Order: sequence, then C-alpha cells, then structure tokens
Amino acid sequence: MRALVHAEVLKLRTRTAAWLLLATLGLVALTIGESVPKVGDPNASVSLDDPGLLAGIVGIGFGVPEVLVVLLGGLAFTQEFRYGTITSTYLGEPRRTRVLVAKWLSLALASVVITIATLAFSATFGIALISSRNGEVTLATQFWQTAAAAFVVMAAYCVIGVAVGALVRNQIAAAVGVLVWMLAVEQTVTPSFPAIGRWMPGGATDALLQLGPELGLEGKLLSAPVGGLVLLGYTAAALTLALLLTPRRDVL
Repeated sequence: MRALVHAEVLKLRTRTAAWLLLATLGLVALTIGESVPKVGDPNASVSLDDPGLLAGIVGIGFGVPEVLVVLLGGLAFTQEFRYGTITSTYLGEPRRTRVLVAKWLSLALASVVITIATLAFSATFGIALISSRNGEVTLATQFWQTAAAAFVVMAAYCVIGVAVGALVRNQIAAAVGVLVWMLAVEQTVTPSFPAIGRWMPGGATDALLQLGPELGLEGKLLSAPVGGLVLLGYTAAALTLALLLTPRRDVL
C-alpha cells in the first residue's frame, strides 16, 4: 500500500497542480478582500469590531480550495481513463479497492498541504486587511475551531472528489458537474432556501465552519456538530458507492 500511495502522490506533483494552487490562493485573496467589511459599512453582515470576524474571514476563504480539492480528486481518476493509464494501474494492482484507497490517501495528504497553505495565507492577509481598517483581530476559540474544521472539510471533499471521478469517469462531465453543483446549485439554494440548503454538502460545510453570520444566515444553518455529521454522512455515502461499484465495472 505504501508503494501505491507513493505512486499516487507522484502523479499529483505536476506543474498543473502547482499552478492551480497558486491560482486558488489568488482567488482566496479576492474572496477575503470582498468579505472584510469596509469602515462604516452599515450593510456589513459582521462588523469590524466583531471578535469572530477573523475566524469567519478565514472560513470563507476556504470556498475556492474546497472546489479545488474536489476537482483534484476527480482528476485523480478521470485522467487515468482519459489517457488510458488506468489499464496499467490495474495491471500493477488488480485489487481496485486498494487503488481507490491509495488515491484517497494521497489526496488526503495533498489536502493537508493545501489546507495549511490556505490557513497561513488567509490568516495573514485577513489580519493585515482587518488591521488596516482598524478592526478587531482576535485569535479566539472560534478561530481555532474553524482551523480544525478546515482540515476535516478538505479531507472530506477529497474523498468525495475521488469518488465522483471513480463513478463518473468522464473528465469533462465530472468537472462540469462539480462546478455546476458547487458554484451554481448550492450557491443559489442555500441563501434562497436555507431550510433545504443547510442539508446539502455546502450548507453542512458552512455550518461546520460557523459561517452563518458572514453569509447572513445566522440561526438558519445547522449547528457546527450536526453540520459536521451531515458532511461526514455524504462522505461515507460517496466512499461506499465508489467501493461497491468500481470493482464491478469494466475499464473501457
């Protein structure tokens, strides 16, 4: 298994992955820049002197990295089918469940790196921007809860991404499906119909990261523990489907 995981990690070490990470951090900066309230803004969801502001800003900054790790997880499988390398992969390890697990583990390791990079960047940039606007910078309990929840969220989305790639297998269909769901469907349903959206993966993630106040949905999302359980439920369902169906399907 160690050799399989090492091989999968090597597949992730590409220029494309590096550029995606840099682009993601750039989008994180834009997200934070738009999320930190301006001085005297009466319409801000959270004021500059709110002690939970930094935690909320850091949590919002993970919106783009969440999409990135799902796409990377999907690419881990769909690229193999697109370029025909899946045959040699299965010849090297005929037990397909082991290949699945190796991809999950390699993406989980990648998610740790991406999470640390995002946390370091978003916290530093957020502190600088809040301070420049004379806001309250507090590394309170909520901040550390958000940071810990970010590792759980990113690992869960990696598992879901690999499962999507294993089940859909077509690279374009998987990528478009992920983008439409995460950037269109969830972003529309959750704010418009929170009673429904809070039970979706994105709504559960927002609850776990305690983003209700920043999103103008305070009191409308699930509690953080329940949101975490719902997200883990989706993760377990994706994992189970992939483990059940992948060994039974033809390569071509």
